[in-house]
Amino acid sequence: MIALALFATTMVPAMIPAVTPAAAAAARTTIVVAADGSGHHTTVQDAVDAVPAGNTRPVTILVRKGTYRQQVVIPADKPHITLAGDTRDPRQVVLTFDAAASQQKPDGSGPYGTSGSASYVISAPDFTARNLTFENSYDEAAHGNSQAVAVRTTGDRQVYDNVRFLGNQDTLYANTASATTTARQYFHNCYVEGDVDFIFGRATAVFDRCVIKSLNRGSTDDNGYVTAASTELANPYGFLIHRSHLISDAPARTVHLGRPWPAGGSATARGQVVVRESWLGQQVKDAPWTDMSGLNWREARLSEYRNHGPGAAVGDDRPQLTAAQARAFTPERYLAGADGWNPVRRPAHAPAPGHEPGREVLPRGDGWAAATTGTTGGSAARREDVHTVSTRAELLAALGGTADNRPRIIYVKGAIDADTDAAGNPLTCDDYAVDGYSLPAYLAAYDPAVWGRDSVPSGPLEEARKASYAKMAAHVTVTIGSNVTLMGLGRDAALKSFGLRISNADNVIVRNLTITDTADCFPQWDPTDGAEGNWNASFDNVEVSGSTHVWLDHNTLNDGDNPDSGQPLYFGRPYQVHDGLLDVVRGANYVTLSWNHLSGHDKVTLIGNTDNPARYAEADKLKVTLHHNHFESLGQRTPRVRFGQVHVYNNYYKGGAGDGYSIGVGFGSKVYANANAFDGIAAEKVLTVFNGTAITAMDNLVDGVPVDVVAAYNTANGTALGTDAGWTPALVTRVHPARALRHLVPAGAGAGRLR
Repeated sequence: MIALALFATTMVPAMIPAVTPAAAAAARTTIVVAADGSGHHTTVQDAVDAVPAGNTRPVTILVRKGTYRQQVVIPADKPHITLAGDTRDPRQVVLTFDAAASQQKPDGSGPYGTSGSASYVISAPDFTARNLTFENSYDEAAHGNSQAVAVRTTGDRQVYDNVRFLGNQDTLYANTASATTTARQYFHNCYVEGDVDFIFGRATAVFDRCVIKSLNRGSTDDNGYVTAASTELANPYGFLIHRSHLISDAPARTVHLGRPWPAGGSATARGQVVVRESWLGQQVKDAPWTDMSGLNWREARLSEYRNHGPGAAVGDDRPQLTAAQARAFTPERYLAGADGWNPVRRPAHAPAPGHEPGREVLPRGDGWAAATTGTTGGSAARREDVHTVSTRAELLAALGGTADNRPRIIYVKGAIDADTDAAGNPLTCDDYAVDGYSLPAYLAAYDPAVWGRDSVPSGPLEEARKASYAKMAAHVTVTIGSNVTLMGLGRDAALKSFGLRISNADNVIVRNLTITDTADCFPQWDPTDGAEGNWNASFDNVEVSGSTHVWLDHNTLNDGDNPDSGQPLYFGRPYQVHDGLLDVVRGANYVTLSWNHLSGHDKVTLIGNTDNPARYAEADKLKVTLHHNHFESLGQRTPRVRFGQVHVYNNYYKGGAGDGYSIGVGFGSKVYANANAFDGIAAEKVLTVFNGTAITAMDNLVDGVPVDVVAAYNTANGTALGTDAGWTPALVTRVHPARALRHLVPAGAGAGRLR
């Protein structure tokens, strides 16, 4: 028995066929690449080589975190490969090389050439890449400008999802195997950056919800070209840039959208590009298409459709598709081919509250900010552009410069105080004072008994005050650029002492923040302001200036524990250290203010800051909606309006000791106020007039009773304010009965109350 058992154990291995390493590799459906040796291979090319030619089943090459420097070829006879980073952050898996077209090959056979410079050549059909970075790291600054390709694609039915492509000139060569073949490639949620012709080639390529960044070459008039399509005439579809963000920190009007490339001198190449429903930054030229290699751009097929942003325009040099034509130029139509291929990813439904809240966008029809293209803020932010901040330094770093208009989401965690230094130590007014400024010295110099009341202060101490103010302003002012969502996390997120500026930007969302006590340490005394003079501060909690498509929602704005009512009197007048709570000025347009709680302040909201129609060309701007806001214990300007078509509805006003007026009908204004509720405010004080002529006001309640507030004003003042503002709002969410606002709005408005 023992012998038989021994015989059996020795015979079994001999009956099992030997498995070679090559056969084992061929049997794998996942091949792991790790630079530290913990995977199956240490290089991507070795993993590709392990996939058998003529492969017929899906194989994933999973690349672990790290930087892999190597030129790689994925040949046409190895289909069905997925090349994936092992993390959802593409920055953590970098596939790079640094060859340039002008450089000599190491073997002495000549220069790399454009095609040969590619870090990756991907010819395989049915290929997918996701969650990684392709890069050509050639250093132009050190070695001179040259074509340097990160990826050259020639395969059909390729998908790139959450992938970054980094380079300078000729970053992404989206191509075909020959001029007589087609290759369809779908780039979804990708990031592509470069400067000259950095998306180029013959392929049919769709860039869907991507971020495409033109690098700043330092020129004042020519910072490159986004595309250089060489689409053959026989192919109706070249490049489609769809619902993407074209961004840059280059100067305004210095980047072309593209030029048509007759590849290899082809007489039948007529580049085809459509840029549609995309956000175009300030860098885009007014005439964004140009000629190349003797081919007139007007002979190519270059057009736009319903783009927006500061670089968008319509004109003779910017051909536009009609709505009927646009139906033939969708991602699905580009990619369908003869086999009906459809890899298009559609965005998921809006996330539930509390889940990725920074990706929520302004609902359709929700006030003026929903006009034209709507307001999406930073909802398109890539993972690397989502930040959580809890200090002033982190906030400033996350915001970046205003020229950097990448979509970004910034979550504020806890309370951040602007009056702190880099180490987090508190700062006082004395820390901002320069040039010998002190309040006692200022009071002594400009006491009306000494200075008089006929002129504003001037001289060394007034200059010192201005310099001190400038120092403080530089420290506490935060400027928000385009395509940003700034949002508080939870119920206690706050920005204290900051002056928040949304200046010359487009597409901004600010939500769920307490923005409090933006106090000016250096208000100016003006003895000529009114009969008795006034102290004038210069900081607003929030200022929307020259910006478009802005949504401020569920914020709390107040003076915190530093109300003006607690300030002393100097020269018999209140020492006022606060200016506006929330101003919309200097030609701003398409703004929605919803479900905010503003309280305990005097001058609240200006919409338009001059009666001069020429200064900011405001006659057809300042379109603002205010709805479901809670205005509590405020003095005036809720709001005061010049020029704008301003819709004020479903707001709840609760009066206080300092009531002045609620809605100011200013010069050229067209206010439509309906279904608001005013408690503790006299009917004749709901309105006041500053050179305005008419307001539409209906279905408003005062202390629970329906009141014609225009008639109440006219009766009290012996005036004839008109009752027709000349327009009817079309962008309106559900209108609640005014009687419901007394409970509905206080329960839902303000930070920490998002549902």
